[in-house]
Formats: sequence, C-alpha cells, structure tokens
Amino acid sequence: MTDSADPSGEPGIERALRRVVLGFRVVGATWLALLGAVVLATTESADPAVTLATVVLAAGWAAATVARGAQPGGLRSWWWLAADLAVASWTIAGPTVVAGQRTTFFGGFPFTAVVLAVWARGLTGGLIAAGALSAATLGRLGFVDGDATVPVSQAVENVVFYVVAAAVLAWTADVLRRNDRLRREAESALAQERAERIRSQERAETAAHLHDSVLQTLALIQRRTGDPAEVTVLARRQERELRTWLTGGAPAGDGGSFAAAVASAAEEVERLHGVRVEVVTVGDAPLDEGLAALVAAAREALVNAARHSRVDRVAVYAETSEDAATVFVRDRGVGFDPVAVDGDRRGIAESITGRLRRRGGHARVTSAPGAGTEVEMTVARRAP
Repeated sequence: MTDSADPSGEPGIERALRRVVLGFRVVGATWLALLGAVVLATTESADPAVTLATVVLAAGWAAATVARGAQPGGLRSWWWLAADLAVASWTIAGPTVVAGQRTTFFGGFPFTAVVLAVWARGLTGGLIAAGALSAATLGRLGFVDGDATVPVSQAVENVVFYVVAAAVLAWTADVLRRNDRLRREAESALAQERAERIRSQERAETAAHLHDSVLQTLALIQRRTGDPAEVTVLARRQERELRTWLTGGAPAGDGGSFAAAVASAAEEVERLHGVRVEVVTVGDAPLDEGLAALVAAAREALVNAARHSRVDRVAVYAETSEDAATVFVRDRGVGFDPVAVDGDRRGIAESITGRLRRRGGHARVTSAPGAGTEVEMTVARRAP
C-alpha cells in the first residue's frame, strides 16, 4: 500500500526496523563511551591510548552507520556486515590483545552488531554475527592471565547471549514482517473490494437512471406515435435531460426541498401519463442525496402505477421527521403478484429497492391481483 512505503518502495515495517537498528547502534556507542570514561578514571592498568582509540572507533563507526542507514539498502551488503563485525570484535578483544588490558568496557555495542545482522540478513546473518562475536569473546581469554577479572564462565555467558539473542531477534523480525505483509494484503484486498463496490453502485445508479428516463420516455413515445408533435417534445426533453446528466449538471439533491420535489414528480407523472396524482405531505426538509433518491424511487412507483394499475387516480403520502422520510404510493388498481415479477424487470428491483438500499433505505411492496398496490419507501435522514 502506498501509505506504508516510501517513494523507494521500502515497506513501512522495514523503515521502522531500520530506525530501531540505528537507535540501538547510537545507544551502544554511547554506552561504550561512558564505560570507557569510567575505566580511564578508575582503572590504573587501562591503556589510555587504546581505550580512547576504541571509544573514537565505536563513535565514528556509529556515525557512519547512521549516515549509511539513511539509504534503505545501505546496511544490507555482506561487506558492510563484515566490517561491522570487525569493529564490534575489536571492542571486545582489541584492548586486551593489543595492550593486555584486562578490564572490558564494550558494554552493549557488540550486541548492536547482532541486531544489525539479523535485520539485514535474518537468522543466517544473526548466527554469523553471534559466531564472530563468540570467537572474539573466547579468543580474548587466551590473552588474559588465569586470574583475569573476566572469568571463563562470564565469557560463555556472553556467547550464549549472542546466540540466543540472534535466534529471538530473527523470530521477532519474522513475525513483525509477516504480520505487516498480511496487513498490507488485507488493506489491498479491502481497497479493491471497496473500489469494486463503488463501481457496482455506479453501474446500478446508471441502470436505474436510464430505466427511469430513457426507457420510460421510449415507452411513452411508442404509445404516442400518432402525435408527432408530442413525440418530438418528449424526445427533445429527454435529450436535454440526458445531456445534463452525462455532463454532471444539476446533481440530485442540489437545492430545493423534499416536499417540492415530491410535488414536482407527481406533476410530471400526471402530465406524461394522464393520471390524477393526489399528494399529501407532512413536514419538509432540504433535499439531500438520500431524499433525492427517495423522490426518484417514488416517481418510479408513480410511473408503475400509472402504466400498470389501470386506474386514473394514484395517491401519494410523504412524511418527514427528524430521523427518517417516508413516501407511500397507493393505487386501487388491478394489482399483481410481487413474487411473479420477472428478474429482468428493473422497475422495482433497481429503480426503487436497489436505489433506496444504496442510500441506506428500504422499500416494501404490498400487492395482490385485484387488490391494488401500495409501495412504502423510507430513507434515514442525514444528521445536520
């Protein structure tokens, strides 16, 4: 996902782990420097030149690591890891081998080499680092007298620590990377599903609009072929509406009121279909997208009643409250069996039920042969 990777393509988890590695290196170098200062101040046998050289080497190498770590792949090469292990091994054994210094002051600096190797090369890199540091730790014992202040048991303890730390760090990094990969895959799948859902809704909205406008107008033209003037008016009106819709003009729910929109839809159906529509409205509200969808669904219900009920009068009752808006369209016509409606008929499924569902609403059609039809349509009001 783009939100978890920088322009170089490095995943966010790798960027975070790289910063942790660099943080460990800075802390390790600081730790070594503080211990070196204590050794110089309290240990007479310490060689000042070697101790200072080791502190400067660790500090300079830490600065170089931070500088090179600014590049996503700068610390992953084997030659860099080899140089890093050489510096870490020097902090363990160098002062003893060169100057016979018994007191150690490397602190946690060598451990940061294990951290870096695990991050860069996984368990293999971590075990190689642990092996190199263990060799330096055990090799140092050969340059220390039998009464050395660092006994063999402590050296073995350090060796075990390096090996166990490499294994634990590799396992932890693997878990973090795997979880991050799963998260990114889930986010990608979710984004894809959301995009597909939006496309599906757009297709459904387009189909509903074409059904309500173009197909309805074509049906009117087919029934009125004997009146060329009226056919021309219908065709021109539909052309204007279609052009406006295609260019994004006059978006649904842009201004006006709910009651006025219901009355306008009823008037249009009366004019085009020659039926009487009685409208009763209770309450009103500014026309938003949800209410506009409700008006469009109510218009489709009116058109269906005008075309199929075989009566000359249809009743509309519209009501708004703080929480919802509802429209009832009733006729006392021939009725029908909702279960028997063909699946390819979009008038109810898409232009009414589907349209309202996409806005969080619902519709209920009650009808039976010979008993008329009632369509109840509801959408929730959007909080102001």
